[in-house]
Amino acid sequence: MRTNIPRALRLIAVALLAACMEDPGSTGPAALPSTADVLADRSSDRRIYVQKDRLANPLVSEVMVVKALHDKYNFGVPSTDVGEWTDDLTGFVTGVAGRSSAYGATIAGALLPDMLLTYPKRDGTPVFWLSWVFGGYGGRTLGDDVVDIGLGAIFGTLLGNTNNVTPGLTTDNVSANDKSFRSTFPYLAAAH
Repeated sequence: MRTNIPRALRLIAVALLAACMEDPGSTGPAALPSTADVLADRSSDRRIYVQKDRLANPLVSEVMVVKALHDKYNFGVPSTDVGEWTDDLTGFVTGVAGRSSAYGATIAGALLPDMLLTYPKRDGTPVFWLSWVFGGYGGRTLGDDVVDIGLGAIFGTLLGNTNNVTPGLTTDNVSANDKSFRSTFPYLAAAH
C-alpha cells in the first residue's frame, strides 16, 4: 500500500499537468509525455523541460503579437523570428501605433530576433535597453524600465520619431519596483 501512494500521487500530478496544458488545436508542443514516460524519467532523475514563454524583449509577445498567435510565438525559436514575425511587428507599429512603414521596420529590426542583445559600452556612453539602436552600445541594467522604454519607442519619441505620437501610451505608470534588487547575482528583488 505504501509504495502505491507515491505512484498514485505522481499519476495525479501528471493528470493535473495534462489538464493545464494547451488544447489539442494549439500550436504548442505536439503531445504531452505519457504517464509512463514521466514516471520513467522521474525514477532516473531525468527531467523534461518544455518552453512555455519567451520574454527576452518585453512587449513583443504580450503586446505586438496577436493573442491568437501567442502559443506559436512562445513555442518558437529566435532563429526563425525575423522571417516569421517581422510583418506582425511592423503591422502593429503601423496599424495600432499609426507610424510609418519605415518606422515599423526599424522597431521590428530592433526587437527581432527576440533575444536580449548586449553590446558593452567602452566610452562612458549611457547604456539602456534598446540604446544600441543609437550607435552600437546597449544592454540592460536592473534599473531600466524596459516597458516604458518599449512603449516610448513604439508610441513616443524615444527613437526620434515625432510623427503621430501618442503620449498617453508611452508609460505603464509603474515608476519603481516595490522591492530593491540585490547587488549580487542572481540580482532578484527580495521576496515579499
